[in-house]
Amino acid sequence: MNERIFEATEKLPVSIRTLDQKAYFGSIEGTLNHILWGDKIWLSRFLKGGYSFGILTEDTISGVEGQASNHRHEIETNFDHLRKERMKVDHDLVRWIRDGFSETDFFKNLEYQNTKGLSQSTPIFSVLTHLFNHQTHHRGQITTLLFQNGIDPGITDLIYYLRLTAK
Repeated sequence: MNERIFEATEKLPVSIRTLDQKAYFGSIEGTLNHILWGDKIWLSRFLKGGYSFGILTEDTISGVEGQASNHRHEIETNFDHLRKERMKVDHDLVRWIRDGFSETDFFKNLEYQNTKGLSQSTPIFSVLTHLFNHQTHHRGQITTLLFQNGIDPGITDLIYYLRLTAK
């Protein structure tokens, strides 16, 4: 789904993609950066918690150091680089979940510190649900901004995507 959002977004000129449109993260690119940042923060917590299974590496989470409390972050200012990084993280994330976890792992707790430095313990299945829900929430914001700028990103419903990828 992220690839489809990038395909729709690239139809806009840079001036519109980076324009502050009064969205929570300002622009379309600002929101794309935030989604990537959120994924990398969570993946870094899994990596530090010992759940990398040899698939997640420091390279997967590069770009989030020192940004934990900065919610207006930019991992990448170049759209093509942002897209490439998004696709890399998506690939690592899918491979990691597909090849790394056993059924019992999903019910273990992830011990981590939140962005305020407070210790937390959350079931892994809940963290993964949050991670994907976070992406969906902000992709919905991007879809609205795309429509407001004359770009139809196509159907983004999960069930449609599942049917599309099952073929």
